[in-house]
Amino acid sequence: MNKNTIKIMGFALLIAVQTSCRENEFGVVDLTLPEGVYVPVEAEYTYNHPCAMFNQADFDRVKKMLNDGTAPQKVKDEFENLKNSSYVSASSYTPQPQTKIVRGDVTGTGFSSENYSYAMEDAAAAYQMALLWKLTGTEQYAKNVVNILNQWAATCTEVTSNDANHKLAAGAQGYTFANAAEIMQTYDGWTEADKTTFKTWMVKVFASKNKDFLDNHQGSNNCALHYWSNWDLVNMCSYLSIGILTEDDDMVNYIVNYFYNGVGNGALNNLIQGTHVDPLSGEEICQNQESGRDQGHAQMSAAVTANLCQIAYTFYQDNKDISRLDFFAANNNAVMKMGEYVALSNATDGVKNDNSDGTWLIDITKIPFKEYQYCTNCTCKDKNHGQDHKVVSDDGRGEVRPGWEIFYTHYAKIKGLSSGYKYAQVLADKMRPEGGAGETANRYGSNSGAFDQLGWATLMLYRE
Repeated sequence: MNKNTIKIMGFALLIAVQTSCRENEFGVVDLTLPEGVYVPVEAEYTYNHPCAMFNQADFDRVKKMLNDGTAPQKVKDEFENLKNSSYVSASSYTPQPQTKIVRGDVTGTGFSSENYSYAMEDAAAAYQMALLWKLTGTEQYAKNVVNILNQWAATCTEVTSNDANHKLAAGAQGYTFANAAEIMQTYDGWTEADKTTFKTWMVKVFASKNKDFLDNHQGSNNCALHYWSNWDLVNMCSYLSIGILTEDDDMVNYIVNYFYNGVGNGALNNLIQGTHVDPLSGEEICQNQESGRDQGHAQMSAAVTANLCQIAYTFYQDNKDISRLDFFAANNNAVMKMGEYVALSNATDGVKNDNSDGTWLIDITKIPFKEYQYCTNCTCKDKNHGQDHKVVSDDGRGEVRPGWEIFYTHYAKIKGLSSGYKYAQVLADKMRPEGGAGETANRYGSNSGAFDQLGWATLMLYRE
């Protein structure tokens, strides 16, 4: 593929930013762009598959450790836990593809009830067995994954409902299916014809919904900030992953630019609603858009952000001249500071791996909070749904989701920072091995919350 470049328009704008004025035959022309003008990325990328959540170097590193016995014990433990997941089979696996994925109001869908759990579970199974195929070389895992992907692509025609909720399925299941397929790109047993069919399906069924949501947020009745950050984030994960899967530069650029300059709550400047000084450590922490709503959704927002950043960062490894792919580093590590805010709001000093014992690290009333007015005085047609958040919510406080391993390992081990991830480390250390959907311990339950993030990051990322 082409080496990464910034196309002519982006390059010209960058030159304009760097050059304050230029003289021509009519005098001196001021070329300085107004402060705050965003220069969009319009890059061409290199695709060395797999290159979404993890790349070949990641798999090689982990496989070598497992084979030679040098893997940390927690990595070994998670490897065994993954093999024992309820969504993994060392023999055959029978998927349950549906003609439509229905999440939300079923009116007009032709279905009497929601059925998105079939896609949720099969996508998770595909992802988990794809990991195991790469790490073990056991072909039965690969055959199972390809069978899941092929059957869904041959059967399912749309993600739908009579309300907005199907866009959550388009996002969460979209990026899980896409990342499973991305890992399988190098499997010889997946024919080129079937790969093409699957990729076409992903674009038609999932990416089209992702893009429509991020562009329109369900139409003119809603303002761009009507939907909470997690809605944007799962759709951003899906659209980016499908862009990488299909080698579509425009799709990748769209998400890079949305992350930095988007209109919805998944864009960084809306995802973070305030910067504060942590009263315990004195370090900067950043308020999550959903922290005044409840802690379950705040943790979802943080966890899916971690997944999004990990996908972009892995892709960045072969595209180092596009520095904005390093979402983790954006705005002076703002994502790390946001993770710290959410972790501080939820962590205890206990030792149980589900964070269910001990006392809170801080009285919730002591956590700094900037008043957040959600959809008040906005352009939404419905004027009765606004909320005024003045404090951190304690609803669902302490319940955990997988994702803290990504925060901790990235900033502490990969970037090698000496501080700034104290509370993410508290949660990562006690939850390790972090696991994911289908784990025997069942820390995350069996409803959709367990499947919003890919999980199993201890296995793939943890370093001592």
